[in-house]
Amino acid sequence: MDERKVIVVPRAQSGRVLRELRLPHPRSGVPASYYADTENEVLLEVATIDMNGRRSWLGDGWVSSDGSLSVMTPTDPLFIYLGLLTTISQGGDEWKYVDVDSLRLETNDTMDALSISALLDMSGVRRRALHALCDVRDISGDTVARIEPAKVVAWLRRKCDPGRLPTVLGSVGGGLAAQREMAVLVSEYLSGFWVARLFDEFGGFAGVLENDVLVRRVQAVVFDAPESYALGVATPGSGSKMPMKEKPKTAKEKQLEKAALKAKSITSFFKKKDPSS
Repeated sequence: MDERKVIVVPRAQSGRVLRELRLPHPRSGVPASYYADTENEVLLEVATIDMNGRRSWLGDGWVSSDGSLSVMTPTDPLFIYLGLLTTISQGGDEWKYVDVDSLRLETNDTMDALSISALLDMSGVRRRALHALCDVRDISGDTVARIEPAKVVAWLRRKCDPGRLPTVLGSVGGGLAAQREMAVLVSEYLSGFWVARLFDEFGGFAGVLENDVLVRRVQAVVFDAPESYALGVATPGSGSKMPMKEKPKTAKEKQLEKAALKAKSITSFFKKKDPSS
């Protein structure tokens, strides 16, 4: 029997049937786990917080030794489209027109044909992606598209609206600094090619003092490592106990401890002396 896992899902998708997809991450190209609410055309990415065996879950009538927590959050599927289209339509100094449906035939280490087909079948997402990212043409009854760099950069600029900056990062400042933080967040979903073009669009954010922003960013977001959590009550037979932090000793306690080390034990007074000494 498979062990239970705890997953946090957006309320809108909690009662929906979600389809698991394996799609190449738009930044690395490495296959990653996604879940699709195909009826509402919502794509969810999955992030897992692994407690490295230091936590377990206790539910109503069940216990799971796997204390990890998975969180599903909505992600813009256009980032996936951008990664896919960049891969198949980039040709030297020019972008070539491609049949987007040809992606359905791709099956290799980073491309799962069934998952790609499920993504392409979300017609509303597909129309939005081609409109926002591509130059689309009809050739002999077939629809072909190619990346339009100006459209892509304009779309990315809209993504960098400072008004979208998460509240927790508000302390990094406003204006150009906030816009730069949004660009940093967006770049987590872009290949190096598009990251360079996005930052060039803002002049490389030359007016932002990186060290100042970095300090405020670290202060705003603090991630706890699994080691920072108490181990809790030891499991039977583990032989481990919760670590206790010793209370600092006072000067008087230190003095008494030092004197005790020098003092003889009471049994030493009752030992027979060696006649030869």
